[in-house]
Amino acid sequence: MIATRAALTDAQRAAVDHTKGPLLIVAGAGTGKTRVLVERYRRLRQEGVAAERILLLTFTEKAAREVLDRVEQEDYLPAGERFILTYHAFAQRFLQEDGWLCGIPRAFRIVSEVRKWELMRDVLLAQRPAHLFHAQRPFERIVELLKLVERAKQELISPAEFRAWAETNAGIDDPVILAQREAALVYSEYQQRMLAEDRLDFDDTIYFSVQLLAAQPTVALRQAERFAHVMVDEFQDTNFAQSRLLELLAGADRNLCVVGDDDQSIYKFRGASVANLARFRAVYPQATVVRLEENYRSRGPILRAAARLISEDPDRLEKRLTATRGEGSPVSVVTANSVTDEADAVAAFVKRAIDEERHRPHAIAILLRANAHLHNFARALQRSGVAYQVSGGRGFYQQPEIKDCLAYLRAVDSPDDTVCLMRLLSLPRYAVDAVQAGRWARRAREDGRRFFDILQEAEDDGARRLCADLRHFAEQALRLGVDDLFYEVMEQTRYLDLERFHGPIERLQVSANVQKLAELIAAYCDEHADHHLSAYLKHLDATEAAQADEEIAPLDDTVNAVHLMTVHQAKGLEFGLVIIPHLVEGRFPASRRGEGLTLPDELLKEELPAAEIHLAEERRLAYVAITRAKEELVCTLAGRYEGVKDWRPSRFLTPIRGAEARELAAGSLLVPSASALIEVARQVELPLNDAPPIAALSYTQVDTYLRCPQMYQYRFVFRLPTRPKPQMQFGRILHEALKDALGSIEREKPLTWAMVDSAYVAAWARERFCAPEQAPSLQDLGRTYLRRAFDAGDLSKPLLLEQPFSLRVDGLRLTGRIDRVDRHPDGSYEVIDYKTGSAKRAADLQRDLQLGVYALAAREVFRFDPLSLSYYYLETSERVTVDKPQERLEDDRQTIVKVAEGIRAELFPARPDRMKCAGCDFRLLCPSAAV
Repeated sequence: MIATRAALTDAQRAAVDHTKGPLLIVAGAGTGKTRVLVERYRRLRQEGVAAERILLLTFTEKAAREVLDRVEQEDYLPAGERFILTYHAFAQRFLQEDGWLCGIPRAFRIVSEVRKWELMRDVLLAQRPAHLFHAQRPFERIVELLKLVERAKQELISPAEFRAWAETNAGIDDPVILAQREAALVYSEYQQRMLAEDRLDFDDTIYFSVQLLAAQPTVALRQAERFAHVMVDEFQDTNFAQSRLLELLAGADRNLCVVGDDDQSIYKFRGASVANLARFRAVYPQATVVRLEENYRSRGPILRAAARLISEDPDRLEKRLTATRGEGSPVSVVTANSVTDEADAVAAFVKRAIDEERHRPHAIAILLRANAHLHNFARALQRSGVAYQVSGGRGFYQQPEIKDCLAYLRAVDSPDDTVCLMRLLSLPRYAVDAVQAGRWARRAREDGRRFFDILQEAEDDGARRLCADLRHFAEQALRLGVDDLFYEVMEQTRYLDLERFHGPIERLQVSANVQKLAELIAAYCDEHADHHLSAYLKHLDATEAAQADEEIAPLDDTVNAVHLMTVHQAKGLEFGLVIIPHLVEGRFPASRRGEGLTLPDELLKEELPAAEIHLAEERRLAYVAITRAKEELVCTLAGRYEGVKDWRPSRFLTPIRGAEARELAAGSLLVPSASALIEVARQVELPLNDAPPIAALSYTQVDTYLRCPQMYQYRFVFRLPTRPKPQMQFGRILHEALKDALGSIEREKPLTWAMVDSAYVAAWARERFCAPEQAPSLQDLGRTYLRRAFDAGDLSKPLLLEQPFSLRVDGLRLTGRIDRVDRHPDGSYEVIDYKTGSAKRAADLQRDLQLGVYALAAREVFRFDPLSLSYYYLETSERVTVDKPQERLEDDRQTIVKVAEGIRAELFPARPDRMKCAGCDFRLLCPSAAV
């Protein structure tokens, strides 16, 4: 929003210039807080603070990526690793390094939501607590108990502390206290079972980080010395545990900068508390407070509507936002008779805005209070011929392509599943007429036979092809895990033959969803020892019971389609036109739900919330929705939703309207048309946006494009699933073992073979190897490699290990990681990359792009000079040093630039080659494959 350093306002400049001691930036919506964080980061770098000593925390991975990109664009000083990441990502890294001090294994993994549900189910079945378990409804309180455990960790309540409370209150005959006492025992055993599997949940990562820092002053001091400055975005969304983590990280220097806005605190269901802003001022009474109040996003009418609404909260921090973009269209309020009319009126308004070129589709958002309300608006947009994407909406397992994929798996496991077989028969690969399929199903029922047997006897080619496919997959299922079986199904049926999908948006969405399903199946295999198809299908049943539906796979910003999402998912975004439907009492604001089982008040570490906290949070949620709008805001409501009652307009509408809103009837927006009654089977597709500038590429992406641009498109544009390869996994295991072994060397603790072997065994234990039959021989081979390198004296302590870098090449950011950097006694540096393949001659490696990238990064990012480049071949313990003259490096630089130009121009021609195509994951999909 603010283009240059000179354009900073006085308040923004005050925040940027404050670099010593605690700082609270109260940043209203659209006031340029991200710009301030980036400029403050840049100021610290200019004052000589290394990038590695600045910790900047955000709440979402998307926000972390955006801030990192902005920092990379603004900060041109050489930098190694930048610590711009989420709370949980930081805590995971911290525990992987130091968690062993509090009993956390380095190889811990994050538990899935479904596994949490299964663990809690097992605990309840084992304990059968009288007030929490009912024999006929044994699992009805699992979700409630999981939320209680989550809240306990956010309040830093340990299982032991909860149990001690339970023992203290043993004599009280109160059903609520009795249930809480039982919950204390459930929490304790649940945590024991999860830790026994070397699993943590996301709240555990914060909980154990705080426990470790509080219990080990030397660890806390080391972390405080490591990070001279800590900055936090969206501080109003922190819970108590996260707030304590920040205080411990800030250390004695207290160089802690937090940015927050109490008006946008909308995550109470995650444990977030507005009270943390007050807590910050109590912990740091001398903190400087800077208020950002100039809004650079919204037009005047939108900002005034938001101000009138939020001013009804008496407990908010005082701030007065002023619009810098002048006046604009008044806020519109659309009233409809029914929910269908409301949705159709919204679709008509959107279509008119697009047709009149007031807004491009991707600049329009329809923001709902709840996921369950998205469906009517999706159908209305379909009827109007408007392309849309559901951003972050639930309902992943209800997507047609996911139903198809799971129908395949269920039919393989149970060929008499008529529903799955009927769905599969309708796919283009089989193309069986639905009426004919129905006749066969009826015949099977009448004859008392399996539907599959009827299909085998049919004279229809499609039916026979399906039977042959299922027989083949059933044979494969006897020897393959479900992850490899799923890949086999997708490959053999050519399900992702993208030509059969209509338009670019559908192609991208389908491929993204199938890729996500492959990742979920792989995650299941990581967590469970039984990889058989039948075991996975039982897991799917548990997923349904746990109500653990996933979000639809997100698409990137190149999709030119209207956004359909919840208000929570829109946090941090902005759109030209925002539409907020369902502004009626009971929907927005939503009705208050009972909290169910709660923690004892005596255990809570922070102030108890006020009675009206629910309504206040709903008001803040509406405020966030309004302040996403830049140019136009439309609020809608209907007189009837479900049931027969008339719904009352939302209390929020009065301040939103003020005296300047424009009132519209839904009927005035609707154009009667016979076609409006016809349901559209598929979305109408609009073109993709112009390709955005490429902010960053990894070396892997560059290398893939050079090998075959078509492969790059399948892998990185369409994101199709790829199959793990034994050699790739073997190489990764060796790299992990070397990293852990070399990283454990200390001055008083030289490296021993036992340390190397232990690291190697641990690396194998962490990797779920894709080819179990090859594992024993590869384990022996890898141990031979490492022993040879150890005996040769080549495993000394390096200067840098697994060092990430971010290299600028003509405005492009190229990222990667260097295996090892040594500094020799003569002051020279050596970059070393470990290889598991056969050694090559130095002369043949002069044109090697990977070495060229390492050389550019070492010289331009880390300023290493003089420098040598080497490949270390583990197979023979041979080190091959390569000379990369400047002209070769310029050639490498131009190669990277040309690759970026090709990707920007969307040039993805196939480069068929028999050897390359034979090992390509997409050979059965690619029409140009040479095999």
